[in-house]
Amino acid sequence: MTRLTHQLATSKKSTDSSILPGVIEPSKPRYVGRYSCVAFPLYVGLEVQATKLPRLHSFAYHTGVRKEPACAVSHKVAGKIPWNTARSLIDIYTAVIHPVFGFLDMGRIYMLCEKHWHGQPQDMAFEALICGILGIASLFNDSLDQDTEIWIISQAKEILEDDVISRFPTLEIIAAWILRTIYIRCTGRPHVAWLCSCTIMHLVEAAGLHHAPEFIMQAIGNIAPNPETSDIINRTAQVANCVHVLIAFEYGRSIMTFNRRILETSNSTSRGGDFTSQLCSLVAAIPTNQNTDNLEVLIQELLSALDKLADTTVDHDFLILLRADLALGVYRRLRVMDPSLRQGQNDRVIATGTAAISAARRLANQNQPWWNVVGTVFQFACSLLVMDTVSSCERLSETMDTLELIVDRFSTHLAKEALCTARQLAKASLDKKRKGMEALERIVGTSTPETTAPGTEGQLLQDIASLSPSLVAQLPIDLDYLWAMDFQMPI
Repeated sequence: MTRLTHQLATSKKSTDSSILPGVIEPSKPRYVGRYSCVAFPLYVGLEVQATKLPRLHSFAYHTGVRKEPACAVSHKVAGKIPWNTARSLIDIYTAVIHPVFGFLDMGRIYMLCEKHWHGQPQDMAFEALICGILGIASLFNDSLDQDTEIWIISQAKEILEDDVISRFPTLEIIAAWILRTIYIRCTGRPHVAWLCSCTIMHLVEAAGLHHAPEFIMQAIGNIAPNPETSDIINRTAQVANCVHVLIAFEYGRSIMTFNRRILETSNSTSRGGDFTSQLCSLVAAIPTNQNTDNLEVLIQELLSALDKLADTTVDHDFLILLRADLALGVYRRLRVMDPSLRQGQNDRVIATGTAAISAARRLANQNQPWWNVVGTVFQFACSLLVMDTVSSCERLSETMDTLELIVDRFSTHLAKEALCTARQLAKASLDKKRKGMEALERIVGTSTPETTAPGTEGQLLQDIASLSPSLVAQLPIDLDYLWAMDFQMPI
């Protein structure tokens, strides 16, 4: 306990800004704040120089009149899924999912899986982790029938929610929750996905991953993790943060933030074909503090985020879609706060969305059901319609064609519903433009530009302003171009 005593003494002599934030017990693992009732007996023991320090424990947390439930889950996956099938699914996960969400040591997992399937079962946390891997891989490959896939996901859920297993937020438990959240985001409802992502963040805090090890007192021992383990810990914290921010920012829910610098920490282990750092760069560009009272500051933060996103280079199709998702999320917020967006800002959104169109086509042709293959294209179509500019209308046809291609590929209710809604919105926009054209025709009548009376053009611009404020933002208007403009859009 020498290290702990030294840290406590040091913190007392330090300024408030350098006080150690909490205590962690690596063997559990378990992190608590320095003001926790769980940590206080330990601090008292140090204060009175007790020869036997109290352990980090929830002394007197309740009366103890009821015994705790026993573990209600057991190993099942190895008996349900043949090893050859499991090995194939692990390979699929490694090739498709791991390059983007690179927070697992796949070599170690493969080795433990061989033991798990051949008479040496690992702990239940590992079973939850491998069920998550198999479930996501099946989603992207259709190796298993849907009933078996759902059974695997349910097995992981039962383990993660078990009273005994959930007591200790180990790295494997956090990893299994990340995998569950990714699966739910790909297949479930937004509210449930957000709840799962919040659970991840609570577990990250519970395990102390939101603080660098040197800023936390170790309750026992003085063993630092090896570089490989430190890298996995760092990556787990990064991916957990990314998944939560992506889901919460898109859905418009509260974002839990602990240490944003986690996303800026470079991964120490270089891996070929690893795009996790690019994922972190995208998420790091997003302002997560949405509760500022200064609207101008928030608008500037969002505009800066839009520039950062547009300038961020990504090399994976899923990340190209994510970049567009985040840019569209910024655009939706800016429209509410500042409806008079400049054309240059719209163009940045259009550029990220246009790049996503091609990426969505490629992923659909590969039959990879990433959660945003349909959603990004649909949201881009909605944004193009509401921008109501020449450049946005020019992109609408390709966007709708891509949405139709994706619907044909997946042929699901959600995809068809999105296409139907986009067509309805496009038709409504067309009807609005027709009404505007009819009003313009009544104003112009049969006059030609050569016979137009003096001062008519100024009055016409005022009438146009009353009909379509978006056109005023594009002044000066070439009226000859306006008359020749094709307002037809695919419906």
